[in-house]
Amino acid sequence: MTAPYYSDDLVTLYHGDCIEVMRTLPDNSVHAVVTDPPYGLEFMGKGWDGADGFRRSLNAADAGRENAFGRASRTSPEYKAGRLFGEWCEVWAAEAFRILKPGGHILAFGGTRTWQRLAVAVEDSGFEIRDSIAWLYGSGFPKVKTVLKPAFEPIVVGRKPFSGTLTANVLANGTGAFDIEATRTAFANAADLAESTGKNQHAKFGTEPGQNNVYGDYSQTEMKDYDGSKGRWPTNVLLDDSQANELDAQTGISQSRIGKPRGAASGEGWGMTATGTEYDDAGGASRFFPTFHYEAKAPNTERPTVNGVQHPTVKPLELMRWLVRLVTPPGGTVLEPFAGSGTTLEACLIEGFDVIGIEREDAYLPLIMQRIKKPLQQSMFGDEFA
Repeated sequence: MTAPYYSDDLVTLYHGDCIEVMRTLPDNSVHAVVTDPPYGLEFMGKGWDGADGFRRSLNAADAGRENAFGRASRTSPEYKAGRLFGEWCEVWAAEAFRILKPGGHILAFGGTRTWQRLAVAVEDSGFEIRDSIAWLYGSGFPKVKTVLKPAFEPIVVGRKPFSGTLTANVLANGTGAFDIEATRTAFANAADLAESTGKNQHAKFGTEPGQNNVYGDYSQTEMKDYDGSKGRWPTNVLLDDSQANELDAQTGISQSRIGKPRGAASGEGWGMTATGTEYDDAGGASRFFPTFHYEAKAPNTERPTVNGVQHPTVKPLELMRWLVRLVTPPGGTVLEPFAGSGTTLEACLIEGFDVIGIEREDAYLPLIMQRIKKPLQQSMFGDEFA
């Protein structure tokens, strides 16, 4: 078994190719995979993001093994880089699938030009594709004058199948469901909270026919209490400040209408309930989405530098904290096969999760160590921050 490059009570860091390292990790041993792999775009000419890096990884993984894809095809001039990227994604995703507990989720970032290969590879490796998350940001710029300005990155959401019911799997493995309570969208203010909770129907209802109005729940066998006071339900679109401001500029200010209850004529507030809980609240549409108040790309304070080396593709820390909370149970373990500068590892430490990281490139190991060795302290909300 590969010896860790570094290990303590919370972090295990391996130095090596992720496929080779993952093959030494036990089955059904982690709760979630949250990862930011190469996109197959040859970004800044980096070898780890191009065909040569993928061939190197696949050929090393095939050493002593039968190659189902045909090693010769990988070196032929007509072998498309996209096919090679997809093949490589399927191999590492298959290892992630094996290591995950039943019901465990994978969240994998992709590039807008190549994420279809990633999504197919994740599905072909055994995962159910459950959703996609779009991270919208405002700082992208076109590399040449003939392409569109990049403003979002997709995240593939997959889940390892499990047998039996979701409830039983959650109890047995801690996996299978999203942690909604840990990732709700905070209300803009007290009036926003009152307006939202006053109008929604996810409250207590009786057990007689017609008294349970929770959408999609027709059991009518027990009282339901869907407490939305902690924030709105998380969405599959994540915004930064610039995108939130743009959305509000386009939608304008929406305002609740007092005294126009359900049953009123069209255009007079149809859909509201005459309960006396309506509020004269106003706000832009961005309040319905998770909005991270940081620079759209990771700021310099989140880009460790050691001996003049920086990683070129660093995700914002708050974004990664939200993602690991979404799919990891309390006290769970996260696997990040592409540790990079260590953002996911730091996010896990702050959120109280164990984490296993793998990084192949020698130059980035000191960046990871700088992140995970810096002191953390408890925040007033019970989590940790640097």
